[in-house]
Amino acid sequence: MKLLELCTSRGVGGLELYALRCASRLSAAGLDVLAVLRADSFLHRRAQEQGIAHATLPRRSRHLPLIAARRLARLIERHAIDVIHMHWGEDLLLAALAKRWARRPLRLIYTRQMELTRAKKDAYHRFLYHPIDRYLTITDRLLAQAQTYLPLPAARMQRLYLGAPAPDAAPDDAARRALRRRLNIPDGHFAVGLIGRMEENKGQHLLIEAVRQLRAQGTAIHATLIGPVMDAGYAQRLQQTIARHELGAALTLHGAHPAPMAIMPAFDAVALTTRAETFGLVLIEAMRCGVAVIGSNAGGVPEIIEHEHSGLLFQSGDAAQLAAQLQRLSAAPDFCRQLATSGKLRADRLFDETNHFRQLADILQNH
Repeated sequence: MKLLELCTSRGVGGLELYALRCASRLSAAGLDVLAVLRADSFLHRRAQEQGIAHATLPRRSRHLPLIAARRLARLIERHAIDVIHMHWGEDLLLAALAKRWARRPLRLIYTRQMELTRAKKDAYHRFLYHPIDRYLTITDRLLAQAQTYLPLPAARMQRLYLGAPAPDAAPDDAARRALRRRLNIPDGHFAVGLIGRMEENKGQHLLIEAVRQLRAQGTAIHATLIGPVMDAGYAQRLQQTIARHELGAALTLHGAHPAPMAIMPAFDAVALTTRAETFGLVLIEAMRCGVAVIGSNAGGVPEIIEHEHSGLLFQSGDAAQLAAQLQRLSAAPDFCRQLATSGKLRADRLFDETNHFRQLADILQNH
């Protein structure tokens, strides 16, 4: 079987990184994989760096996709592609036309990672969705939305949770202390990490406010914010807030980290403060590292965290409730460790990356 991984997005988020991991992991598993990417995009550069077999399509007009679709159809014929696996919603028309025009049998699999908010059952969307042979969603919430809004039979839809890799061996106490020192975490402080792009939707301001409240109450807490700056204005406002409340000793801002799971064991808890995260990959990474997690009670996060069993939830957008949950963990180390242990068991069972790609490969080859 020859697989084409299609993602012409210019973005740098989880969707794009997942498309890249699919090309890499499925190729390593023995599948013959060709990635088709947008020229001069983040994904194109990363595919070149990683030696992933790929081809590129030029920038195309949203209103005149026919030339790109013809090129993709010819690429499919030239490489004898059997399956297209697509990721980005903007590629659906491209994939649907290419499947119709390619002169060979072809299956189309779509992994959907974004929320659906309205019905798409008009004639145009029936045309778009009819070529899809299997529609994969990353949460049960998304699966329910798809069943409600899309013109596809339920038999073609399936939920497949994303996965995180197994972590390296947990550091011993000395190594963990050294890791905390490298991250400028003061001794004796409850350490919380937030890993994600620096933009308002990710909610870093909520954690800063929660830390401000807890410090005012006398709680010894330190927060580390890790991630690339996507919104310079927002990052500047965060810095101004930290300075205004004199929180410089309680908060450390880092840029992007190449291997977040390698530093997660430094934290007592990892928080996800996004207003409504569709899934929350960082949570399952932390859980697999044996770290307690806190997430906003919205989007797909409640499917990952069983409240008060494998982590804690707080009301989305509510900094005071986030502070209260952090205080619970800080004041009760045994409870924090219990959540971390239960969370690891849950993530190892439900969200293992090896199992995920094994199931995905079976779907691509056999369904």
